[in-house]
Amino acid sequence: MFRRSFHPIILVIIGFAIFGIGMQLFTNPTQFFTQILVTVGIVAILLLVMKKFIIPRLMGNQASFTQQRSQQIKQKQTQSRKPTASFKKKQKEKKKSISRPLVKRQSDVKLTVIEGKKNKKKSRALF
Repeated sequence: MFRRSFHPIILVIIGFAIFGIGMQLFTNPTQFFTQILVTVGIVAILLLVMKKFIIPRLMGNQASFTQQRSQQIKQKQTQSRKPTASFKKKQKEKKKSISRPLVKRQSDVKLTVIEGKKNKKKSRALF
Protein backbone atom coordinates (compact mmCIF):
# COMPACT_ATOMS: atom_id res chain seq x y z
CA MET A 1 0.00 0.00 0.00
CA PHE A 2 2.52 2.65 1.13
CA ARG A 3 5.76 1.61 -0.58
CA ARG A 4 7.92 4.69 -0.05
CA SER A 5 9.74 4.74 3.26
CA PHE A 6 11.03 7.99 4.72
CA HIS A 7 14.24 8.61 6.59
CA PRO A 8 13.70 8.56 10.38
CA ILE A 9 14.92 12.16 10.79
CA ILE A 10 12.30 13.40 8.32
CA LEU A 11 9.60 11.47 10.16
CA VAL A 12 10.69 13.03 13.47
CA ILE A 13 10.58 16.56 11.98
CA ILE A 14 7.12 15.96 10.53
CA GLY A 15 5.95 14.56 13.87
CA PHE A 16 7.23 17.61 15.77
CA ALA A 17 5.52 19.92 13.27
CA ILE A 18 2.18 18.15 13.70
CA PHE A 19 2.60 18.15 17.48
CA GLY A 20 3.42 21.88 17.51
CA ILE A 21 0.44 22.78 15.31
CA GLY A 22 -1.85 20.68 17.52
CA MET A 23 -0.56 22.28 20.73
CA GLN A 24 -0.96 25.79 19.33
CA LEU A 25 -4.48 24.97 18.12
CA PHE A 26 -5.56 23.79 21.59
CA THR A 27 -3.73 26.41 23.69
CA ASN A 28 -4.33 29.58 21.62
CA PRO A 29 -6.73 29.01 18.69
CA THR A 30 -7.20 32.72 17.81
CA GLN A 31 -3.48 33.27 17.34
CA PHE A 32 -3.30 30.04 15.34
CA PHE A 33 -6.03 31.16 12.92
CA THR A 34 -4.58 34.66 12.58
CA GLN A 35 -1.17 33.14 11.74
CA ILE A 36 -2.81 30.91 9.13
CA LEU A 37 -4.67 33.85 7.58
CA VAL A 38 -1.54 36.04 7.51
CA THR A 39 0.46 33.24 5.91
CA VAL A 40 -2.22 32.64 3.25
CA GLY A 41 -2.38 36.40 2.57
CA ILE A 42 1.38 36.72 2.13
CA VAL A 43 1.47 33.69 -0.20
CA ALA A 44 -1.42 35.14 -2.24
CA ILE A 45 0.35 38.50 -2.59
CA LEU A 46 3.60 36.81 -3.62
CA LEU A 47 1.79 34.72 -6.24
CA LEU A 48 0.02 37.81 -7.59
CA VAL A 49 3.30 39.72 -7.88
CA MET A 50 4.96 36.73 -9.56
CA LYS A 51 2.17 36.31 -12.12
CA LYS A 52 1.83 40.00 -12.93
CA PHE A 53 5.42 41.21 -12.99
CA ILE A 54 8.13 38.59 -12.77
CA ILE A 55 6.87 35.71 -14.92
CA PRO A 56 5.93 37.90 -17.94
CA ARG A 57 9.47 39.30 -17.99
CA LEU A 58 11.00 35.85 -17.83
CA MET A 59 8.64 34.37 -20.39
CA GLY A 60 8.49 37.36 -22.76
CA ASN A 61 10.16 35.47 -25.60
CA GLN A 62 7.89 32.48 -25.19
CA ALA A 63 4.78 34.64 -25.30
CA SER A 64 5.82 36.07 -28.65
CA PHE A 65 6.67 32.55 -29.80
CA THR A 66 3.18 31.29 -28.93
CA GLN A 67 1.63 34.22 -30.79
CA GLN A 68 3.74 33.48 -33.86
CA ARG A 69 2.86 29.80 -33.65
CA SER A 70 -0.86 30.54 -33.48
CA GLN A 71 -0.54 32.81 -36.54
CA GLN A 72 1.28 30.04 -38.41
CA ILE A 73 -1.48 27.57 -37.57
CA LYS A 74 -4.12 30.01 -38.82
CA GLN A 75 -2.18 30.49 -42.07
CA LYS A 76 -1.93 26.73 -42.58
CA GLN A 77 -5.66 26.36 -42.03
CA THR A 78 -6.43 29.01 -44.66
CA GLN A 79 -3.94 27.46 -47.09
CA SER A 80 -5.42 23.98 -46.65
CA ARG A 81 -8.62 25.14 -48.35
CA LYS A 82 -8.87 24.55 -52.07
CA PRO A 83 -7.48 27.50 -54.00
CA THR A 84 -9.53 29.03 -56.80
CA ALA A 85 -8.53 28.84 -60.45
CA SER A 86 -7.36 32.46 -60.59
CA PHE A 87 -5.12 31.86 -57.58
CA LYS A 88 -3.49 28.91 -59.37
CA LYS A 89 -2.83 31.05 -62.44
CA LYS A 90 -1.16 33.74 -60.35
CA GLN A 91 1.10 31.15 -58.75
CA LYS A 92 2.13 29.78 -62.16
CA GLU A 93 2.91 33.29 -63.41
CA LYS A 94 5.08 33.95 -60.36
CA LYS A 95 6.98 30.71 -60.92
CA LYS A 96 7.64 31.56 -64.57
CA SER A 97 8.87 35.06 -63.81
CA ILE A 98 11.62 33.85 -61.46
CA SER A 99 14.92 33.70 -63.36
CA ARG A 100 18.15 32.27 -62.11
CA PRO A 101 21.55 33.75 -62.81
CA LEU A 102 23.47 32.01 -65.57
CA VAL A 103 26.90 32.49 -63.99
CA LYS A 104 27.74 30.64 -60.81
CA ARG A 105 29.26 32.64 -58.01
CA GLN A 106 32.79 31.82 -56.99
CA SER A 107 33.76 31.72 -53.37
CA ASP A 108 36.25 34.27 -52.06
CA VAL A 109 38.22 31.64 -50.18
CA LYS A 110 41.44 30.57 -51.89
CA LEU A 111 42.53 27.12 -50.81
CA THR A 112 46.15 26.09 -51.16
CA VAL A 113 47.86 22.74 -50.64
CA ILE A 114 50.75 22.67 -48.23
CA GLU A 115 53.27 20.10 -49.30
CA GLY A 116 55.34 18.24 -46.78
CA LYS A 117 56.61 14.86 -45.75
CA LYS A 118 53.42 12.98 -45.12
CA ASN A 119 54.88 9.51 -44.82
CA LYS A 120 57.44 10.33 -42.12
CA LYS A 121 56.40 8.98 -38.74
CA LYS A 122 56.89 11.02 -35.61
CA SER A 123 59.10 9.56 -32.92
CA ARG A 124 57.05 9.24 -29.80
CA ALA A 125 58.19 8.27 -26.37
CA LEU A 126 56.61 5.12 -24.99
CA PHE A 127 55.23 5.35 -21.49
